[in-house]
Amino acid sequence: MKLALCSRADRPAAVAAAADAAKRLRARGTGVAEVDLDSGSLAQDVAGAAVVCVFGGDGTMLRAARRIAPLGVPLLGVNLGRLGFLTGTSVEEFDGTVADVLGGRYTCEDRTVVGTSVTRAGRTVYEGRALNDVVVARGAQVRAIHVDVRIDGQPFTVYWADGIVVATATGSTAYAMSVGGPLMFPTAADMVIVPIAPHLSFGNAVVLDPDQRVSLDVLDEPARISVDGQEEQDLRSGDHVEVRRSDVVARFVRTPAMRPFLRLLRQKILKEGETA
Repeated sequence: MKLALCSRADRPAAVAAAADAAKRLRARGTGVAEVDLDSGSLAQDVAGAAVVCVFGGDGTMLRAARRIAPLGVPLLGVNLGRLGFLTGTSVEEFDGTVADVLGGRYTCEDRTVVGTSVTRAGRTVYEGRALNDVVVARGAQVRAIHVDVRIDGQPFTVYWADGIVVATATGSTAYAMSVGGPLMFPTAADMVIVPIAPHLSFGNAVVLDPDQRVSLDVLDEPARISVDGQEEQDLRSGDHVEVRRSDVVARFVRTPAMRPFLRLLRQKILKEGETA
């Protein structure tokens, strides 16, 4: 089995941790490719790998999911600090985790990815994918904006709010939760719409079926779109944003020793500490 060990060149600690792990694996005869996540030849770099081990935090995992999920290779997140929501193991636990992987003692957990596009005057000016969320929000000026939301082309409501979050189940524990959205198990295929500080508008979150399509027409400016909190661009009044489930799924490696979601939830959100 060949493994790809992936990190970002601008994260020296992650690069060093990946290099150290690569040395140990090669010493045991495991095929290893060391990969720069931002390489222009990423597809070729991970070709033939059974699993891509991503060294970094949740932000690096979001970036990796957008770039590697379309290649169909499962991801194993290796956190350098405290365990996050998207990383399955830590640097200290890596050798034991990878032993399970090399021994075939793992499964793959599919996570929904959404595709999004921005159309301006009939021309597509942006296309992207998100593992967590797509946010349409106010721009530089501190004021609410109007966003006309449609579901499957049918009118839903016009929000007057700081913005709208359209999140996957994976993203339900991120920005969506902080503005009052529901927590969903990450393997759910549903999406959720959550308004940010709505004023005289419908304020509840709305859970959508997996195949429903969300349209957001921007009625004010300045406004911005943010994809996974990492890709952003300005929006203009009249811009049309579409969000729908992508044909691409992000596959996350799970081994028997990894913390189940409920335990992670208790530790990170409910602050109950480690439990057996």
